[in-house]
Amino acid sequence: MTKGYIVKCEGCGKDYYCESTGNIWPGGKDHETATCPYCKAEGPSEFISGFLHTYKLDENGKPVR
Repeated sequence: MTKGYIVKCEGCGKDYYCESTGNIWPGGKDHETATCPYCKAEGPSEFISGFLHTYKLDENGKPVR
């Protein structure tokens, strides 16, 4: 299962795509923190039983995987 959303970095101000993968139901056992793919600043965090992946956006606003 996958859930994704656009995030604005508080460090550099750029938008990027954050995606939760695996068992993403809330209240999972692990605290995962995303990092900005541009400046490596900490981004959103979630308690999930999965992983957070971040991607830069292309000129059309689509994630570059």
